[in-house]
Amino acid sequence: MEDFLQELADRNEYMTYRTANFTSEEHRSFSYVHLSTGHSNCPSRRSGSSTGEKVRIWIQGAVHGNEPAGGEAVQALLGKFDNDNEWAMQVLGKVEIVMPPRYNPDGVFYFQRTLATNFDPNRDHIKLARQQTRDIKQVFGEYSPHVVVDMHEYTASSTFGNGQYQHASDGLFSAAKNLNSNQGIRELAEQIFDKKMGDDIEAAGLRAEPYVTGRSASGEFVADFAEAGTDSKIGRNAMGLTQAVVFLIDMRGIGLANQEFQRRTAAGLTMLTSIVQTTTDNADKVFQTVEGGIKEFVESADDIVITDHSESEIRPFSMVDTKNASVARPPVRFASTTPAIANLTRTRPEAYIIPVAWAGPAERLRVSGLEVETLDTPFKDTVETLNILSTKIDSSYYEGVVRVAATTEAGEREIELPKGSFRVSVRQKNAALAVVALAPENIDSYVSFNVVPVQEGDEYPIFRVL
Repeated sequence: MEDFLQELADRNEYMTYRTANFTSEEHRSFSYVHLSTGHSNCPSRRSGSSTGEKVRIWIQGAVHGNEPAGGEAVQALLGKFDNDNEWAMQVLGKVEIVMPPRYNPDGVFYFQRTLATNFDPNRDHIKLARQQTRDIKQVFGEYSPHVVVDMHEYTASSTFGNGQYQHASDGLFSAAKNLNSNQGIRELAEQIFDKKMGDDIEAAGLRAEPYVTGRSASGEFVADFAEAGTDSKIGRNAMGLTQAVVFLIDMRGIGLANQEFQRRTAAGLTMLTSIVQTTTDNADKVFQTVEGGIKEFVESADDIVITDHSESEIRPFSMVDTKNASVARPPVRFASTTPAIANLTRTRPEAYIIPVAWAGPAERLRVSGLEVETLDTPFKDTVETLNILSTKIDSSYYEGVVRVAATTEAGEREIELPKGSFRVSVRQKNAALAVVALAPENIDSYVSFNVVPVQEGDEYPIFRVL
C-alpha cells in the first residue's frame, strides 16, 4: 500500500505522501496522502473564513481491519485522481483532501476488527483510552475538515423474517446524527449530500439504504431496524460534533471473504466520488454553511441535549429473498434518527470548571481539540452543581470498562478551587464534545465510562458556570 501511495505522489505534484510522526500500537506506520493545488503542502489548518480558503475533506478507511473494501475504496479514489487529471484539477480547484487509507494498520495486518490491544477504535472517540486514537485526533484536529467520510463494511450474513431475507444494499450510509451539532450542517448533509449519493448509487446499477442495525422479526414486518444512533463514542458523531458534514459509509462485505470484492470496492468508490463531486459542485455553499454553522454554534444560547430518542414507522427496505434470489422490499420497523428527538435537555453553560485534581478529563478535552484554560489564580464563584441521585452499573465489560448510568439533580453553591484548576469555555468550535462528555447522564459521558467515577450521594466534581 505504501509503495502504491508513494508511486502516485511521485507522478502527481498535487499529491503529497506523508507518514505520521507516530505509529500504531505494534509500531506500524500511519500513512496518508494530501491532495492540494494550493500554496502549502502542509495539511495543518484551523477553521476560519480567510479569503480564498478551500473546502477541506478528510476520508479515512480501514478503521476496522476486517472491512477491507473501505480502505481499498480510498485507494481506488486516489487511483481515479491519478487516472483523470482534468477531473482532478476541477475538483482541487475547489477543495483539498487528506486520505489515510488505513486508520488501523494492526487490525489490517491481523484481519481483525480491533486494534492490536483488542479495543475497538470506533468506540474510543470520547474515552480516548488508546494513544493511537489520541495521535490520530491531533492530525484530524489540526486539519479541521469541513467534510468527513468514514469507510466501513457491514455484515452480509444477517438474516431477517425467519431466515427468508438478507440485506440487498451495496451500501448503507448515514450522516452524523447528534443533536448538539449545528442543525444547518446536519440539514446540508441530509438534504444535499444524502440525496445525491442515493441517485449516484442507483445510476451505477447498485443499491443503497440508510445505515441500520437490528434484528429479525416476524408478522407485520420482517426486521426491527434502528437508524444510525446519536452516540458520540462512535466516529461519525464524534467527528460531527466538531461541526462538520460527516458520513459513515458501509459496503456489504463482512464475512464474504473475497467474494464480490470488486463490486464492494466499486460501490465504495461510487459513494466516495459522489461526496467529493457534491462538495466540489457546491463548494461555496458547503464552506459558508459549515463556517457559518460553527459561528452559530459558538454564539448559541440554545439548550444542550443530554439524551434523545427516535420514533418508529413501518417502511419498505431493500432485501434479497433467499427463496428465489430476487430483490424485494418487504416491510420493516424503522426507528428514524433523521432527526432524533430530544429527551433531557439542560441550559447551555458559559463554561465548565474542572478541579486541578481532575486533570485527566481536562487532558482528554485538549486531545479532542478544545482549548482548556489552566487558571493561574484560585477560583471562587457561584456555580451550578450536579448531585448524583442514582447509579446503575452494567452487568458486563464494554471496551475495557463497566459502564454506569447516572441520574442527577441540579443545585447551586459557591465553590473555592485552588490555582491550577481548569476552565473550559463552550464558546469554541469543538465544545459539543465537552457537552456530551461532561454530562453525567449522557450514554457516552466520562461518568458512563468511569473516567469520573461516581456513586449515589456524590457531588459531581465538575461544575457549570451559567
